[in-house]
Amino acid sequence: MQVRSSHDLSSPDDDPAAPPVLQLALAGLGWGLLTCMLCFAILFLTKWLLPPAYWGAHTGLAKFKHEMSLPLLVFWVVIYSPILETFLGQLLPLEILKRLGASRQLSIFIGAILWAIVHFISGGLLHAIVALGSGAMFSFVYLRYRAPGVAVAYATTTFSRACNNIAVLVAVFYGLDA
Repeated sequence: MQVRSSHDLSSPDDDPAAPPVLQLALAGLGWGLLTCMLCFAILFLTKWLLPPAYWGAHTGLAKFKHEMSLPLLVFWVVIYSPILETFLGQLLPLEILKRLGASRQLSIFIGAILWAIVHFISGGLLHAIVALGSGAMFSFVYLRYRAPGVAVAYATTTFSRACNNIAVLVAVFYGLDA
């Protein structure tokens, strides 16, 4: 029987492979802002190329800002949605694909397509095209931070989504309506 010393019983926080929380938060902030810029670029390009008759239902944050109080909207956009959407949009499908042996590129592609399909159903073609970009980015972020473990990937992607949503919320409140 081998006896472990207290030095051997280190906590996960002492793991040199696990990035520090501040580093993950800054990464999430950067990826969230980059995703927001990508999505607005896709949105403007798509609106320019695609006639309004094909855009579909309006599901942007502007709709929600008229239906919810500001505190409820902030809770929904910054806390609830990122937690739920990362679980359903990245953790579940990407972990299943990982267990099936899918490549990183295929996983990002499938994650983006699934996310676009969900947004097509809820908001039409324009919403789906923009969601294709964000779905690819958030799938990339999840897989980029997956090596240390599911918790690191989930937390970084969730924070990235929250930062993206904050940036979109601010843009909508300043009149840049999706």
